[in-house]
Amino acid sequence: MTPRIFLAVLVLAAPMAMAQEALKPDCDAQAALVMDVVNDRVDGVRKGKARRVLRAALDRTAADMLADWVYALPEEQLTDEIGKTWKTQCAAM
Repeated sequence: MTPRIFLAVLVLAAPMAMAQEALKPDCDAQAALVMDVVNDRVDGVRKGKARRVLRAALDRTAADMLADWVYALPEEQLTDEIGKTWKTQCAAM
């Protein structure tokens, strides 16, 4: 490959690489949000209030789905493992 073609390929590939990097989710923030909901449930916060708080950070559908999921978990699963697993799964995307 000639230096000119190589340079052209680099110039064209750079925006795509940056775009892919920008699409990566903030897994730490997501895991922290999930753990906030888990901790609220452990502390006795009602699901309706958790939904309202989540809707400030997420769209309505995502907030409701996350609240429903956390509030459907058995109490023995309400541990820090939920946040760790969420982060692992997020990073694998």
